[in-house]
Amino acid sequence: MRRGWCFLWLLSLVLISPSAAALAEVQRFRLVPDKSQIVTKVKDPFGGIVNGVLLLRQGEARGDIDRLQEVGSVSLVIDSRSYNSNIGLRDQDVQEYYLEVQQYPVIRFDSTDIQKIERPQSPEDLWQITVRGRLELHGVHREVIVPLRLLYQTNKITAEGNFRFVLEDFNIRVPTLLFLKAGNQVDVEFRIVGERQP
Repeated sequence: MRRGWCFLWLLSLVLISPSAAALAEVQRFRLVPDKSQIVTKVKDPFGGIVNGVLLLRQGEARGDIDRLQEVGSVSLVIDSRSYNSNIGLRDQDVQEYYLEVQQYPVIRFDSTDIQKIERPQSPEDLWQITVRGRLELHGVHREVIVPLRLLYQTNKITAEGNFRFVLEDFNIRVPTLLFLKAGNQVDVEFRIVGERQP
């Protein structure tokens, strides 16, 4: 009888006592469009660099700093119709003929896992994180690897980084002008700000 009572007592401790993992709170951060920026860079047919800005529509990041590799995730939606290089005719061409925004109005990114984390030495330093995820662009889904630097504060996160993709991988025609082709590679630089949610 005593042995049975001891077993029940141990079982109740396991079931009732919260574990460290259960106590750790998964924090949610709403990504803020007005404070975020996404810039694309591609070579024009004459070898110059064209900078285009895309606007974040919405997104969310989730994580717990003690279990970031296990529970961390990010998803975001970008408005492809917002492409702006400050040259109206070019922007219209990019939107209509290359991004085909009427058919593909948004670009999506959803992380699938966190490949690498380097924790900062102090709370003021940056986390070095490598995220793998699925990029949906122009109706095509591709896996991309995105290295980023993350500043984590109690109520705010700021992620900065860059990655590269190939237009033809997403069935996007390479722009031409007078039989000269523009670059096929696009460099993306981003700064994403998130605010903690209750």
